[in-house]
Amino acid sequence: MDGALAPVVGYSVPSLGLTGEPAETDDVIWWVVVVGFAYAVALAWATWCRHTGGSPEISFGWTGFKVACKG
Repeated sequence: MDGALAPVVGYSVPSLGLTGEPAETDDVIWWVVVVGFAYAVALAWATWCRHTGGSPEISFGWTGFKVACKG
């Protein structure tokens, strides 16, 4: 068992060869922030709708979030 834990001669840990800049990370982060904020606003509107006695319906499409308050 002691031999199984012995270091292997000639082995080195592989290194990552990342060069250059990451692609499109800032745009993706801002998109997630904007959509998350819009969803939070939609949830707040739905909460207000339910508080006033309505029945909220939230849908998401290419045009954004749509919140309908029925009742």
